[in-house]
Amino acid sequence: MRFRQIHLDFHTSGLIPGIGSRFNASEFASAFKNAHVDSVTVFSKCHHGYSYHPTKVGETHPGLRFDLLRAQLDALHGAGINAPIYLTATWDELAAHRHPEWRAVSPEGGQPRQGTTPNGPGWAFLDFSTPYLDYLCAQTEEVMTNYPDGDGIFMDIAFQLPSVSASARDKMDAMGLDWTNPQDVHKFTHQSAENFYQRVRDAVHKHNPSMPLFFNSGHMRRGLRSHYADYYSHLEIESLPTAGWGYDHFPLSARYFDALKIPFLGMTGKFHFHWGEVGGYKVPEALVYECGAMLAHGARCSIGDHLHPTGQIDKSTMSIIAPAYEWVERREPWAIDTENRAEIALLSAEAASRPSLVGIPGQSDHRFDGPEHGAVRVLLEGKFAFDVVDTESDFSPYRLLILPDVIEVDPRLKAKIDAYAAEGGRVLLTGKSGIDPDKGFLFDVGAKWKGTSQMTGGDYLLPIDELRAGFVNDPLFTYQPSEQIVVTDGTSLGEVYDPYFDRRPQHFSGHVNAPSKPEASGFAAGSEKGNFTYLAHPIFSCYHQAGAVAMLEIAEKAINRALGRPKIVTTSLPRAGRVTVRSQPGERRDIVHLLHATPALRGNLRGANIQPIQDITTLHEVSVSLASRGQVEAVRIVPALQPLDFVVDADRVDFVVPEVNGHAMVEIVYA
Repeated sequence: MRFRQIHLDFHTSGLIPGIGSRFNASEFASAFKNAHVDSVTVFSKCHHGYSYHPTKVGETHPGLRFDLLRAQLDALHGAGINAPIYLTATWDELAAHRHPEWRAVSPEGGQPRQGTTPNGPGWAFLDFSTPYLDYLCAQTEEVMTNYPDGDGIFMDIAFQLPSVSASARDKMDAMGLDWTNPQDVHKFTHQSAENFYQRVRDAVHKHNPSMPLFFNSGHMRRGLRSHYADYYSHLEIESLPTAGWGYDHFPLSARYFDALKIPFLGMTGKFHFHWGEVGGYKVPEALVYECGAMLAHGARCSIGDHLHPTGQIDKSTMSIIAPAYEWVERREPWAIDTENRAEIALLSAEAASRPSLVGIPGQSDHRFDGPEHGAVRVLLEGKFAFDVVDTESDFSPYRLLILPDVIEVDPRLKAKIDAYAAEGGRVLLTGKSGIDPDKGFLFDVGAKWKGTSQMTGGDYLLPIDELRAGFVNDPLFTYQPSEQIVVTDGTSLGEVYDPYFDRRPQHFSGHVNAPSKPEASGFAAGSEKGNFTYLAHPIFSCYHQAGAVAMLEIAEKAINRALGRPKIVTTSLPRAGRVTVRSQPGERRDIVHLLHATPALRGNLRGANIQPIQDITTLHEVSVSLASRGQVEAVRIVPALQPLDFVVDADRVDFVVPEVNGHAMVEIVYA
């Protein structure tokens, strides 16, 4: 799988003339070659439903007069550049217009469009239980037959909305399912989506069983490892940080898929905002940082672009991409076959919920945003070495297992965690994690559970001295309620204070929340016993919601306490800095990645906060202390191989990085 890829969108209305009229094969290939690109995903069919080549199945774009796909493939291959082929699945405007009976029908009877009203400017959703799936598979087979030299199939918008179309109702009736029952509709939709994956996979593998195949759904759900093994050759984590994903989404997904040993790309965009923003650009330094983050998390790189309808390359875009990919190319030898060094396992709340294939991934359920994004934010800002895991993962390689805020523990998971703790593994639970509504605590944390606080708007937290924020020694308002616990034979981790009353129309005080009562509530802020640490507040969700520095410090100190030993790596990076350590066993070395950038809120488009990286501030004399894995022979800046002075003290190696300009890589070579 190539390291420096471009996803070249080409969603082009049938009303636009002159498609490919300025395409020049030599200039097209040279532009990408000169920008250090080694793979470009090109289009067979776009969301508008038009094909960019002759077709007997679909409809060629009315403004196209030649085989653009063939011309692109030949030009790119002539320059030694791979060219996977793109098709779209759930969105196909032409098919939706020609065959309205193929459109998804919501359980309420509407025909939804993405991000707009039923008749607004947006994409109609299609239903895989209709003959549309036959049409899509025929298009796929046509591509496989006519363009066998393509370097993969990228099937986009690979998800299914719940639908009660006429076709869906007929099939549910035949299966004995009730299409007026939400559970039956959900079951059928999942089966319909599964059938889509099988049919498309078979359409590809019928012609070439080794053809790389990826289904894109915007957000790759965690907890579907067998699904990915069955249908995907690799993953591409779509995560445009300025388009609503933010700069925490990619690390969360990457730390999960990297731990599963699935080859994957990170996918950002050259756009200031979102896909298809022709004429929108981010600064080159931002792309360097984002590509650096991909390498730091074990991913190869993909940058999204959108080709102009004429087929002419945008020179400004190439001038932005070129520095990033030249930077990546020089560092590739230190990014091949690397493994994350992690001592903490964060159990994914999404994975633990056993997600289905129904709905738009990442948009249909926001229950996990606080627990997962909040926890990852804390772990990144706290410079912890971690993986994100699911219930099938092996916990034994990790020193600490974190169950953030909302993890429901079934008997199988309980037995697995009990065995892990019995072998010396340490466990941190927060909020409702590990609590059964009928039985209370499922693990012996040295306390009894008495229910959830009635202060729904939040209560106050005063931890023990060791866990307090460095600048707060009074009760901290949390914006979310705690679980009420009484310590029995454990060690109390602090106290909870109630407000005088919850903020409601009948009684409120001040602008935000009522002051705390002067006496503690009698319930503990947490408990610790043996290898188990429990915090009564959903601290990660609290931090995700409020962003309070004091909450961050409390969560960070609680993780350090639960970990019970010095971290794998410590640095003098500021809070905005991030660090990962990747092992490269074949080369007998570790690679420390140091990243630092400060995205700033500068706009809001279509409900998405726009937080671009405007510039990079160079940091100087950044100290690093790493738990070494053997006798250290050398410490060097990558890729210049500039040697650094280092000190070995017991099992740690300490050194100072002279300069971090957005991203720095340092190799530690072992004997």
